[in-house]
Amino acid sequence: MAAFVDRVTRRFRISADEREFLERLQANPVRIRRGQCIVKAGDPAEQAFVLMTGWAMCSSRFGGAHQVHRLHFPGDLLAMPSIPMQHHAEDIETVSDAVVSPFPKRLLAGLFAMPRPTAIMYMFAQAERITAADRLANVGQNSAKARVAYLLLDVLHRLRSADHTVEKTFYMHLTREQIAHFTGMTPVHASRMWSALVDEGLIQCIGRTVTVIDEAALASLCDYRDRVGDYDHRWLKLVDDDVRSNPSLAWSFAAQ
Repeated sequence: MAAFVDRVTRRFRISADEREFLERLQANPVRIRRGQCIVKAGDPAEQAFVLMTGWAMCSSRFGGAHQVHRLHFPGDLLAMPSIPMQHHAEDIETVSDAVVSPFPKRLLAGLFAMPRPTAIMYMFAQAERITAADRLANVGQNSAKARVAYLLLDVLHRLRSADHTVEKTFYMHLTREQIAHFTGMTPVHASRMWSALVDEGLIQCIGRTVTVIDEAALASLCDYRDRVGDYDHRWLKLVDDDVRSNPSLAWSFAAQ
């Protein structure tokens, strides 16, 4: 269960000291059953979490309505938006049986002494912001069928990012009601759109196991954009070059 460390090292080169620091974030794994709340909005924001295995989701309530924001998969960091806050901004709940590793947010202070991991975390955060905007546009502008197609592709691409053995098939942990929440429609309508994708031969479902048959057609239907493979490694090299040309830079981060 290397989780977050694997997520970083599959994409970026880091030193042994940097790896050791990241491993400290996931050093205390805890098993949590499906449907359990990891944190609730309003709880003191004293820690964040590495999702080691399983699925989780972030959500909030406005005026009694339940709004799901994001799914999380192995290797994701949970509760990071609440790190600079006094209280957690979202509910975080497991969608499947899961293993999470909590870490105190004060531990992240050491990150700023290491410019390269800091830059990598910044890249992850900006990619998450961009994909959040993509999902918002999908729910706001796409047809109902396209919204379900987008959800399926988003799950597939992010699972592939976490596990290189994933190809076209995955186990769908979301219930019909949760799929409806994510796609902004009623459970009945979400089921109809799911069935339409099956009938058109774009996906195949055996129980909860989903196989994407025509990934290109799904992407065309919902205008899906894969952000996972778009990291600009040239920018990260500029960070490395700046630190090499000015070694005191790392110490200045740590001193502030």
